[in-house]
This record gives sequence, C-alpha cells and structure tokens, in this order.
Amino acid sequence: MSKRRTHSPEFKARVAMEAISGPKTIQEIAADHAIHPIQVSQWKRQLLDGASELFTRGKKSKDKEEGQAKQAELFQQIGKLQMELEWLKTNLSCSDARELRKLVDHEHPTISVSRQCALLGLPRSTLYYRPMPLRASTLRIMASIDAIYLEDPCRGSRRIVDYLAREGIPITRDRVRNLMRRLGLRAIYQKPRNTVPGNPSERFPCLVDVSTFMAVDQVCATDITYIPLQKGFLYLLAIVDLFSRNVLIWKLSTSLDTEFCLDAPEMALAWDRKPEIFHSDQGCQFTSGDFVARLQAEEIKFSRSGRIRCYENILVERLWRTVKYEEVYLHAYSDGWHAEISLARFLWRYCHVRPHSALGGRTPHEVYTEAQSCSSCPGLTFSGAGTVQ
Repeated sequence: MSKRRTHSPEFKARVAMEAISGPKTIQEIAADHAIHPIQVSQWKRQLLDGASELFTRGKKSKDKEEGQAKQAELFQQIGKLQMELEWLKTNLSCSDARELRKLVDHEHPTISVSRQCALLGLPRSTLYYRPMPLRASTLRIMASIDAIYLEDPCRGSRRIVDYLAREGIPITRDRVRNLMRRLGLRAIYQKPRNTVPGNPSERFPCLVDVSTFMAVDQVCATDITYIPLQKGFLYLLAIVDLFSRNVLIWKLSTSLDTEFCLDAPEMALAWDRKPEIFHSDQGCQFTSGDFVARLQAEEIKFSRSGRIRCYENILVERLWRTVKYEEVYLHAYSDGWHAEISLARFLWRYCHVRPHSALGGRTPHEVYTEAQSCSSCPGLTFSGAGTVQ
C-alpha cells in the first residue's frame, strides 16, 4: 500500500498560479506534477477565494483590536458594578427589615420585585410578612411580668417564672425571657468586665516578679482597701516597698477621688528616694492621667496588674490580710479618729517592731534603711497626725 503524499503550501500556490495563468490546461499541469486534476482545480479555487482577504486583512485586524479593547472595558465595568453591588448588599444587610421593605418599589417598570429583594438582601417572605397582634392572654402575662419587675428590678427570668407559677400562670423561662426582651426589661445585677480599659497608649505591662526582687527601692506597690466603722467605712491606701515589706506611706480617706491617691506618691517622693518601678492594679484612681504623669515626671517605670491576676500584687494583698485580721476586726472603730490612731500604732509596730520570717527575723524598717542612714528618713507618716514614735 503506497503512502499518501502531502504537499507544502508553497507547492500548492505554484500549481494554482500555473492554472490561473492559462498556458497549460489542468490535465497537462496535473500530468507534469503527477497529481490528480481535481486537486489542481481545488487549489485554483482556494487561491481565487482567498485573494480578496489580502486587501482587507489590515482593516479586520484593526476592527479586532478595537473589539478586544471595548470588551476589556466592558469586563472592567462589570467587575466594578459587581463590587459595588456586594458592598451595597453588605451595608443594607445591617439595616432594619422594616426600613428595607420601604425601599422596594412594587410599580417599577423594569426591575421586578424579586430582583429588588435580591439586590437589597431581603427575603421575599420578609417583604410580604405582616406582624400578627398579640393575644389577650399574652398581654396579661406581659402585664404581670411588668408589675413583678417594677416591684423589684433585680428579679430575672428565673425568679419571675417562680412568681408567675405562684399566681397560677405556668410558663417556661424561655418565654419569660422573650417577653422581657419585648418589653425592654433586664434584671439589675453585677455583670462581668465592669472595668473598661483605656486607650492602648495608656496601657502598661506588668513588670513585677516576686522572685526577682534584689534590693530596696526597686519596686514599690500600692493598693486600696476599705476599713469598716460602726457607722460607715473608710478607704485605706498604702505604698509598700516589696523587697523589705516596709510601709512607706499610708492614708485614710472618706472618698475614692484621685486627689486622695495623688497625695500619697507626693509624700513618698518627698523622701528623696524613689523606686525604679511603681506597681498598681487597674483602678481608675491609678489609671488617671494625673497619677501617671506624676510618676513619669520622676522617670519611674509604671507597672499594672493584669485583669483577674491578683497574685501580681500579692504582697500588698497579704498586708491587707494582716491589717484586718490582726487589727481591724479585733477593734470596732467608732469613728475615723479612732481608726486612724489605732492603724498608726499597728503599722508602726508592723514596720519597726515585728520581725518577719521572710526577712530573716529582721523588721521591714531595718531592711529598708540598711542602704541609707535612718536619720535621713522620717518616721511613718499618716493623714491628720504627725510622726508616730
């Protein structure tokens, strides 16, 4: 079986040109090139049909380029419209369904209601929804819930279920919760995270590690506790050197204002001895701008305890435990003067007389004054009185 012959485009063009020129017939040309006459006729016809394209090729190329450019511009506009449509859906989805229903035009000539709902991100079932009026029995239950809540705003859904059961109204807690939400009622109780942190620029990390204290005046810490009286209570603030456990300054006050807390650092810095780090919790008195600015003016690093991390200020908390169990709870203070005199006497003994096992049997005052003569430091200072001896 002979192999099928293939001809190059140049050969086909030369044979077709010979057929067009006319000196030889198609049979003679076929015999000269050893091909079939039908092939010669086909190549001649293809050459004549394609000759006109040689004169229109440039125009077609130009039209093709213009079409591609226009197509790219249309695709760009489609992408931009798609992005704007997604943005519109995202923003309108946060709107109230009642407001979205008002945007639907039922008489629009070109955009159907279904398409408008799709553009607004509004389900059609929501568009045609009509709220049903509450039943009379539900209104009576809501009136009972409102009366119980007005009598005691601290009653939540659990307790209201019990009160309604006593009135002969069987109801589940889920339904009571839903009806309270409809009425806008919420029980008054202490909620988590009552302390709202300030700006990130006002936050300070915790720089205190109890196991790394090496010397006095390295870290001082402060805290506030309450002192009960026979009629009322007072607030006690103390600044403690954490290495020696020495109480540098303490003050009593009837209110928790910032000025009360600002006076204590002023009195401590008046000794010409300042710590490297000052530690406190996240109370609003210690996070105030005036308190932070006063410490930064003395180039003292500020440290704060983390949320729910009371052990970072454990030494001051241990001081409060000692003060209350060994002094405050044993004496029923009649007024502020009685409390101040008794606390001054106890804290003086705590710093100057009482030995501490963590200090090797020495007193906090002895450890604190080892690096400096005791004559350069005044005695224990407290509000409303002089030096305690």
